[in-house]
Amino acid sequence: MLAARRLLAPAARAPLVPARDFASRKHKKFVKLAKGYRGRTNCFRIAVQRVEKAWQYAFRDRKVKKREMRKSWIRTINAGSREHGVAYNRLICGLRTADIDLNRKVLADLAVSEPHSFAAVVATVRAHDPYLSAQSSKPAAGPLDGLEASRYRWFYDQRGGGDDDVEDPPAVAAGER
Repeated sequence: MLAARRLLAPAARAPLVPARDFASRKHKKFVKLAKGYRGRTNCFRIAVQRVEKAWQYAFRDRKVKKREMRKSWIRTINAGSREHGVAYNRLICGLRTADIDLNRKVLADLAVSEPHSFAAVVATVRAHDPYLSAQSSKPAAGPLDGLEASRYRWFYDQRGGGDDDVEDPPAVAAGER
């Protein structure tokens, strides 16, 4: 019998063990979805566990992706606005004050690809925000970025004084000593 099988062409030979297939399409589908995963994924029960865990990761990471993109936009806007001497939080507050409806994605794109347009937006915000209009338009050339010093100056201006509160001592005439 074996000698006769060897004489036949390879295509005419029938396999000694019949090929096993899954009992249902559902089983086939899950094993196919689990292809490439770690573990014994050709086993239906384990393949189902791996696929369901992958779906959990996908659900979670869709939200993480949005979170990371928003963080990236905020970093880009902050870097661009600080080049013009405005902190990120002041820029966003000023956008609301000036009724400018630009979202963070658009602002980040403007900061990178259209710096002149972004500068115009910052200038408009600076004109509408009383805190920013008290600042100079260019950042200070010192170790601070100009925001710290202007914050204190603005505070003292609002309080009604600063160095102006201190009266000069009365002049003493030369003969009165």
